[in-house]
Amino acid sequence: MKKNIIFLLMALMMAACQTRTETSETTDPTHDELVAWRDSHFGMFVHFGIYSELGGVWKGEPIPYYAEQIMNHARIPTEEYEAIARQFNPTEWNADSVVLLAKAAGMKYIVFTTKHHDGFCMFKTSTTDYNIADYTPFGRDVVKELAEACQRHDMRLGFYFSLPDWHHPAGIPRMAPDTATNCTQFVNQLYSPLEIITPELEEVIVQQLTELLTNYGDIETIWFDMGLPTPEQSQRFRKTVKDLQPKCLVSGRIMNHCGDYLTLPDNGDVVGYTDVFWDNPASLYGTWGYKSWIQRPDVETQVNRQLDRLFSTVSHGGVFLLNIGPKGDGSILPYEKEVLTQIGAFLDSHPDTLNKIQIVVPEEVLIEESADSFELTNENGLTHAAFDAETYMTTEADSWRSWKIDVKRNGTYDIFIEYLPKNAAKRYIFRCGEQEINHLLPGVDEMLQTSYVGQMTLTEGEHEFILDQADRCTVLEPLGIEINRIVLRPKK
Repeated sequence: MKKNIIFLLMALMMAACQTRTETSETTDPTHDELVAWRDSHFGMFVHFGIYSELGGVWKGEPIPYYAEQIMNHARIPTEEYEAIARQFNPTEWNADSVVLLAKAAGMKYIVFTTKHHDGFCMFKTSTTDYNIADYTPFGRDVVKELAEACQRHDMRLGFYFSLPDWHHPAGIPRMAPDTATNCTQFVNQLYSPLEIITPELEEVIVQQLTELLTNYGDIETIWFDMGLPTPEQSQRFRKTVKDLQPKCLVSGRIMNHCGDYLTLPDNGDVVGYTDVFWDNPASLYGTWGYKSWIQRPDVETQVNRQLDRLFSTVSHGGVFLLNIGPKGDGSILPYEKEVLTQIGAFLDSHPDTLNKIQIVVPEEVLIEESADSFELTNENGLTHAAFDAETYMTTEADSWRSWKIDVKRNGTYDIFIEYLPKNAAKRYIFRCGEQEINHLLPGVDEMLQTSYVGQMTLTEGEHEFILDQADRCTVLEPLGIEINRIVLRPKK
């Protein structure tokens, strides 16, 4: 089984925002506080908003991709989306039932979507009437009700908060909707999740964060998402959070190295991120918001799948954040309720399962020299991940490789590699101690290739042999080859 660890490519940890020095005593969580958060193991994500009313369908047509981004994927003009908001009336919403379901599932905190990219606020705000309390016939503050239910049932609460806002009038200029192209053919960026934050929107964000962190009690985390904040904006948003609630954790999707913990890409690859605190946002299927026409596997299959992901996440040092998407009427799907209830039943019947799980810190296998060579493979080496907290995409699970070899006699070794190229020709570094070979691996065909790398003189004893990329375009550039084996053969 391929083993994975983190490669700290950056001089600062993700928690080290570059401008924290003046207020570090009040803005940086302690190691024990982060450990306590990590030890929660399991949280509930809730995606609920105007998009829930549509259920992944626009004008009778099923719309692909994420349901919560249907405003973009179906290219819905603002005024037509506003009309949906005007009739949004989730009369079946019951905050207590959401909290009790989370508790039944063994979850320790909830992260709720206070505002998604569509800009509609699920809380009462003075910044706009485009909120559930003032704009809809429902007329109630959903976030307030959830916060009160969490307090009643001893459940911690966090807030998802989108940085882009597709409804804000002083946001970026909008393209005209493309009505000529079938929206199932591609994702049309009428509204983009990765948009710059205008100065006017920046002020609104600060005001809304202030309301969320003032009016709803103690908040576990602000789970930022998307957008293209500048370093100064990320720093300001972090300071806003920490000035109001110093113990509130800031997710890494605030970007620009200003988060307290790392967040994997949606349903991302799980590897052992050593000494880095992180969560794994996960959905039951290929959407987060409710989608009426999605294909759902049987409950047993889904339960086993999510338990496997939970255990994998926790054993690698992360927190598993599993999503539900209530329907437009506010009710929880019976299917999702049954899945979470069965997960909780399993955890109840195995009460020490999560607390006995040890965080995996892979150890290198010492490879003995055979009669005529060393053979380095995926199975006897380590795959190193990389992360970069500057942008939205934060992780690359396969960045570089290493092997530990035990040389029994001094000698010169010829080095060969068998590999499957994933891209065009690319240069790689083969390193052992102070010796290094810079070698071009051709990307000739999508078939197994063999390349002679060169020679190294190895001395008796234990050494680390490394394969790395010679020139990365970005910190998160993948290794770019699939290794079959590397052979070190002593020269006769």
